[in-house]
Amino acid sequence: MKIHNKIYSKINIAFMAALIMASAILTSCEDDDKNQLNDFLVTGGFVRFADQNPPGAVGVNAIDELSYSFSVEDANNTATMYDLRLYADLGGVRTDTVQVEQVTSFPASFSFNAEEIASLLGVTVADLGFGDNFFFTATVTTTDGAVYGGADRLGGVEVFPQPDGTFLDEDDDPVAVGPNDVVYTTSDGSSFLASGQSTTDDLLDEAGYRQAFEFSFVILCPSVDFSALPGTYDVTNLGFAGFFGETDFVREVVAGPGANQITILDGEWPAVGSEDLVLDINPTTGAVSLGETAIAFDAAAGAFATDNWGSATGFVFTCTGNIVLVMDFDAFSGNAHPFELSKQ
Repeated sequence: MKIHNKIYSKINIAFMAALIMASAILTSCEDDDKNQLNDFLVTGGFVRFADQNPPGAVGVNAIDELSYSFSVEDANNTATMYDLRLYADLGGVRTDTVQVEQVTSFPASFSFNAEEIASLLGVTVADLGFGDNFFFTATVTTTDGAVYGGADRLGGVEVFPQPDGTFLDEDDDPVAVGPNDVVYTTSDGSSFLASGQSTTDDLLDEAGYRQAFEFSFVILCPSVDFSALPGTYDVTNLGFAGFFGETDFVREVVAGPGANQITILDGEWPAVGSEDLVLDINPTTGAVSLGETAIAFDAAAGAFATDNWGSATGFVFTCTGNIVLVMDFDAFSGNAHPFELSKQ
């Protein structure tokens, strides 16, 4: 039987055959003066943000005030084309992926207002709203014809990871995955057998590298109304639900226990005895972080029983009644998964 509920096992892949990441490099990538990308990315296609990463969240008082801009550069002087694409989640509905622009000279600058973003997506500004997410994806073609991309954009065959490490296709037939093949997991938890080159998770996840392959932003609510947070919520997105046998898709959210905190009663996994989940809320942006380190699972979860939460990130959108979280486990890597709620 297929395991569709996002067994998030990241498979590290080689950005290029000779990629060697020494510890000195790993400890220096945050500082521009010590950024040693060119020391170990010699021929690979790597386009990065020229100055700094663009914001992951944009706050406006009205949607028509939205603007978003960034510049990119060719880190290794090997890129012949940067192909930028865009898709969005508008009110919980995902749009088609559309081409934004193909550029062939660097550095290159991009700037969008609300009307331009809406036009690209084939909608109107009235279709954009607070809490909507916009996802940019890109590929880079190099002088030798190789195409490099991040985790969300190479296409390929959808596969379904199994507990024994093998993969099935949508017809439950085995999929052959060779030692040099790439299986990547998209932001919504789907897994694909890639059809081209790809970058490593390290390059995509490390902010200091300023990668311009995979990035996104969300439109924040104009303000955070803490009085609107308590109530009954439907769970609209829950990674691992089938894996842990979760059947309870309603949660109560209460204020506190401290200032600028909320508590999701029974936590994420009532089926295996998760504790209440306490979250800190940034009163200005609505950004979420873990309020208290709580046991994620009790003894009923077996091997997971001692697993504490490692992190909780996301936002509360009091103007739309949504809480959008990404949870991760402390004892395991690559287990980031969605936990999203909508107020009844």
